[in-house]
Amino acid sequence: MASILAKVNEPGESKVLTALNIDEFKAVVFDLDSTLFDTHRYPIVASEWLMKHSNVDVAKHGESYVRNVVMRYFKAIEETVSGSPFVPPFDIIKAAMGKGLEDLGYTPDPILVEQATQRFRSLHIELATPYPGVPELLSNLANRGLKLGILTNSFAGNAKIILDNWDLGNFFKVIIDCGNVRAFKPMPQAFEAILSLLDVAPSDTLFVGDEYYADMVGAKKAALTTVWINNRGNSIEDLIQKYGPENTPDYVTKSIAEFAEMI
Repeated sequence: MASILAKVNEPGESKVLTALNIDEFKAVVFDLDSTLFDTHRYPIVASEWLMKHSNVDVAKHGESYVRNVVMRYFKAIEETVSGSPFVPPFDIIKAAMGKGLEDLGYTPDPILVEQATQRFRSLHIELATPYPGVPELLSNLANRGLKLGILTNSFAGNAKIILDNWDLGNFFKVIIDCGNVRAFKPMPQAFEAILSLLDVAPSDTLFVGDEYYADMVGAKKAALTTVWINNRGNSIEDLIQKYGPENTPDYVTKSIAEFAEMI
């Protein structure tokens, strides 16, 4: 059955419903966090642990602190894309958590920051939960003979553990994290690596992800057909203006469950 998604046209034109024939593809590559798995809790839980042990008022500063850590993480990725040396996610988060305390006027304890970063990484595994419909979606795609892959900017090795914890790892022929290629999405090395390992051409590959910059911009530059999971309700018009019409996703849906129902 063909899926019906919101097809994105040129800026200024209206969106229409159009068929996406999944059988036209040989492979589907997914992002992991906030695409297949709900992982929104772990940065909050790890950050609150550090703040409490650093005598920071969580009720007063918790939200802004987490936002600061996330902002620093994405800024570090952008710096890598712009040519700075690759820094593993663990080290990025560790630096961000320490700097976040400094921004609040506190002197970070290096031992506590290290422990909090370890918790950050382990909680990513412990608290990850597949979105409704994900197991059925993967089974459906695999039964149709599609090669499946994961391409993530997350902690080295975590993606496979998370998938295996939910008995979903066997669906994927290739799982690549940024540590494997020492590059972050949207850098071309990440996309080139997974296409090579899946042994598919860009024109035969569908990419599904939620992060506009990392996922949509990177996949479009690699000439993949793209599905944007806009689960945060962001303005696509603003993002097209920011990143250019050439990086506009081909299809947009609100959730992976909605996408799964349409296949």
